[in-house]
Amino acid sequence: MIFTFYSFKGGVGRTMALANVAELLYQRGLTVLMVDFDLEAPGLERFFDISNQDEEPKVLNSPHEVIEKRGVIDLLLSYKQSYSFHLPNQESENTSEGSKEDKISFTFEPIDNFIVPLYAENDKGGKLYIIPSGCRGEGKFSEYASKVYSFDWNDFYDHYNGKQFFEWFRKEVVDFADAVLIDSRTGVTEMGGVCTYQLADVVVMFVAPNGQNIDGSLKMAQSLSNPDLIEKARDRRDLSLVIVPSRVDNNEKRLLDNFQDEFDEKFRKYIPNRMRMRLESLQKSAFLYLKIPYVPFYSFKEKVAVRDADKASASDLSEAYRNLVSTLIRLSPILYEKTHPNTSLVYSSFLSMLCKSYLDAYPDPQPYYRQKRVFNDNQDTLRTKIMEEWNNIIPTAVNNLITAIYEDKPINKEVLEEANNTITDYINETLDLPNLPNGDQVIDNPLENDNIESDDTQPSIESKVSVEKQNDSFFAFVGKILFSKTEST
Repeated sequence: MIFTFYSFKGGVGRTMALANVAELLYQRGLTVLMVDFDLEAPGLERFFDISNQDEEPKVLNSPHEVIEKRGVIDLLLSYKQSYSFHLPNQESENTSEGSKEDKISFTFEPIDNFIVPLYAENDKGGKLYIIPSGCRGEGKFSEYASKVYSFDWNDFYDHYNGKQFFEWFRKEVVDFADAVLIDSRTGVTEMGGVCTYQLADVVVMFVAPNGQNIDGSLKMAQSLSNPDLIEKARDRRDLSLVIVPSRVDNNEKRLLDNFQDEFDEKFRKYIPNRMRMRLESLQKSAFLYLKIPYVPFYSFKEKVAVRDADKASASDLSEAYRNLVSTLIRLSPILYEKTHPNTSLVYSSFLSMLCKSYLDAYPDPQPYYRQKRVFNDNQDTLRTKIMEEWNNIIPTAVNNLITAIYEDKPINKEVLEEANNTITDYINETLDLPNLPNGDQVIDNPLENDNIESDDTQPSIESKVSVEKQNDSFFAFVGKILFSKTEST
C-alpha cells in the first residue's frame, strides 16, 4: 500500500512525520520502503543517522552513503535513455493514436538498482529501505541539481509514456514492500500531482495553523475527492485522505482552540469511514487524536522521536506518531492482519454469534441490529470500554462487516454467511492446535449449532451461549463477558 505524505506549504513537519512512521512500521515487523520524491529539497535519509552502531537497529547505509547512491531522478533518466534507444521500434509497433500508453514493450533498468537498504532485519522481520532523490554526494550536487531543473515533466508524459511508467513504478514498489511511504513535493506541482493523484492509495496531508495552509489544504482535499478523479484518472482505484493537524503549539490556548474549531469544521467530511469508527470508540475528534505537537528540538536536530519514546521530552510527539500509524494501518486490511496476528479467540466467537443472530432473523434482521443498539447516555461507559478493547484486536476478516453494522447498512445473507465462515475458520486457526483427523474443527460453525462448545485448552470461553444472550444487545453481551472475565481474573 502506498501512503503519500503531502503538505500544501513547507515547514509543517511532513518529512519528520514520514521518518517516524517508517520507524514504527519497521518496529512492527513490516517491510517499509521510503521514496524521496521531494527532488527540489531532498534529505529524508538524514533522519536515519544513528552513530552508535552497538545500538538497535543496525544501520546498513549511513546518510553519507545513501546520498552517493542513485535514486528517483536517476531512475527517470535511465528510463528515458532506454525509451529513446527503443523509440524506432516503439513507433513502428504503435499504429493508432494514443496506443503508446497501452504498455511499455521494452526492457529497462530494474527498480532494485535504486533501492538502498537502511536497517538490517529486526527480530520481528521488519526491514527498512529507501529510494533517495538521487546521487548528490561529494562534488556531485551541481550535477544533481542540473538533472532536476532540466527535467521536463510535460515532455516526459507526452513523449515518453510517463503515465505508464509510473503505473509500472507503482506495481514494482507495492510488490517489493508491505508499506511504501512517499515524501512528496509541496504545493501544486507536477511531481506532487504524480505522488498524490496517480501513485497514492492514501494521501496523508499535513496542515499547520495558518490561513494559507488551511485554505490550500482544503482545496487539495476537494480536488483529491473529486469523483471524476477516481473514475477517470485512477481507473476506479479508491483514494483515502488522512488530514493531520501539525506544528500544534499547546501553549497558545486561544489560537489552539480556534485552529481546532476551524480544522474540525472544514475537514470533518474527509475522514475515512474506518477512521470514524475508531474515533467514535475513543470519543475523540480527528484533531485531538491526530494532532502533532511542535517540539523544536526534533525539528532542528532531524531526529526520529519514537526512538526516544521513553523520554519525557519525546513522549507527546511519540504518542502522536503512534496514533497516526494506528490510523494508517487500519486503512489497509493487509497491514492490519500482519501487525495484529494474535486476534482474540473470545472476540471472534462473539462475532460469530452476531452473524448467527442476523441469519436467524433473515430476511428481516431489523429487530436484531436496531433493538437496543442505538447508544444512549446509560450505555456510553460500556460502549467506550468495549470499543477501546475491540479496536485493538478486531480481525481483518470481519472489519467490513463491523463497519456495515455500525453504519446501519443493509447486509445480505451471502455476506453474512461468508463472514461467519471466515470467522469460524479464523477461530480454529487462532487456537494454534494440531490439525484434527478427517478435517474436523476444534470449534463448530455457529451456523450449524446453537452453541459454541468450549475446548479444554480454552477454559475461559463460555461452554454454552444461551438464546437469550444471542438476542440481547450485542455490545451488552460482549460487555457482560468482558467484565465477568476481568472480575474472575
